[in-house]
Amino acid sequence: MSTPHGRTPPVSAALSNDPRPRKPLTRRLAAAAVPLALVLTLTACGAVTAAVKDGARPDPTATAPLMPPGQALQKLDALLAEATSNVQPALRYWDAWPVAKEQYSSGLDEHSLGYAKASRTRHVMTKVAPAKYATLLDAVRSVWKAKGYRIEEGPTGQAVSATTAEGLSVGIGIGSAGDIDIQATVSPIPVPDGRDPFGTPTPDPVMANGNPDVLPKYDDPYWSL
Repeated sequence: MSTPHGRTPPVSAALSNDPRPRKPLTRRLAAAAVPLALVLTLTACGAVTAAVKDGARPDPTATAPLMPPGQALQKLDALLAEATSNVQPALRYWDAWPVAKEQYSSGLDEHSLGYAKASRTRHVMTKVAPAKYATLLDAVRSVWKAKGYRIEEGPTGQAVSATTAEGLSVGIGIGSAGDIDIQATVSPIPVPDGRDPFGTPTPDPVMANGNPDVLPKYDDPYWSL
C-alpha cells in the first residue's frame, strides 16, 4: 500500500487500518521468535522441512512433566555437544542465547497449551569447504544413528534432523553462504511469566555492520580445504 506521494506508510499505520482483530503484542512476539530463528538459520538448507513434518505429529512431550528452565538448558547444551561429538578436528562455534516459545492449540479455539518449548542455536565459525559438507553431515548423522534417534534428511542434501525417544529434537543445516547452524529444541518448560526463564541474556556477537556474526571465518587445515 502506498500514500498519494508514493511513500509506503509505516507498519504501525498499516496495522491500525487493518480491521482484523490483533493478538496481544507480547503473544505475537513470542509466537514469532522461534519460527523466525528457524527460518533465518535453516530455510536455505532445507532443514525446516523436517521441522514442519515433526509439527504435524502428536507432540510426545506435551503430556510430560514440566522441566525447570535450568534442566532444559542442560538438555539443549547436551544435544548440541552430542551432535558434533564425532566431528574431528573439532569446529569453532558460538551459542546463541536460548529462547522459549509458548505453545498454542491450532484451529478456531486457539488457546495456550500451558507449556513452552525451549531452543538454542549453535553457529559454526570454522570454514567448511563444500567438498567436506558430506563428511561433516555423515559424522553428525552417525552419532544420532548410534543413539537410535529418528532421522530425517533435508531435500537439498545439506540438512539432517533427528528426534529422540523423548521427543526432543536437534538438526544441522548448511546455508548457501556456507553458514552452518545446529539447533536443539526441548519441551515442555513452564510458560515464561514476562521474564527471561534463562536469566539475563548476553549480547550475541555482531559484525561491523551490525548483522549477526554467523558467517564462518576461521580456517582449518582439514575442514577448509
